[in-house]
Amino acid sequence: MQALLDQELATYEAHRQRLLADHEGKFVLIHGSELIGVFDSEKDAIDQGFERLGNVPFLVKQILRVELPQSFVTNLLGI
Repeated sequence: MQALLDQELATYEAHRQRLLADHEGKFVLIHGSELIGVFDSEKDAIDQGFERLGNVPFLVKQILRVELPQSFVTNLLGI
């Protein structure tokens, strides 16, 4: 079984060097194999993800040379 967001993480890795060169420090929004956009803030990327995609899994990741631990947020928990 494929883990949640594996495809999005693979898409990030495939574009990582270009993203670092052009957008280091910003936030990328990825759904499946589609790089949807790059944003100045995490909030802007998340807002745009919900607006464009709805309540489905998508990846928002800061573009950094040194990777930080990831946290996952979902509205599917119903909390």
